[in-house]
Amino acid sequence: MSDAKLLAVVEVPNEDRVRCQSTGCNHPVFRRIHVVRENSVVRVYGSECFKKLFIGLPVASSIPQYTSSDGRHLTEEERQLLIENTERLIQQFESEYQAGLARKAAIEAARPAPAQTKQLPLQPATAARPAVQHISEAQAKQIVRTKYNVDPDLPGWRGLVLAEMKRIDHVG
Repeated sequence: MSDAKLLAVVEVPNEDRVRCQSTGCNHPVFRRIHVVRENSVVRVYGSECFKKLFIGLPVASSIPQYTSSDGRHLTEEERQLLIENTERLIQQFESEYQAGLARKAAIEAARPAPAQTKQLPLQPATAARPAVQHISEAQAKQIVRTKYNVDPDLPGWRGLVLAEMKRIDHVG
């Protein structure tokens, strides 16, 4: 179990609960459903089984790769995938993640080179165009998640996210 990675934390409506896949459990779960890749197999666990199975291991305190720690509400189609083909749902999450990175790269590529622009007064990152700011914030949160192994959406980490956004905006 040491080769476990937390891919997502998801949520479904109470009336559409799914089954925990922990050995001997099979309890219905709808909140804080943990999707974990263990030794190349994707499994779904309720939060209690997740805690019991991974206590003391790095995955127990890790940040999900494709969602926030608070969880993502699944659509009906995504819920069906979770039940019928969890690996396919994770592939969909990965595609969404890659598309977000591609959009960010396209926006960065569309920016005129600094030598071609006239000098404008510097504006703080919070005054940036909303679409660009949203993408740089998402990228900054991913950097903070990866670099510091923390949930950037939790209180106390906003300053670090803003610093990463500023670094991203000045590099781009």
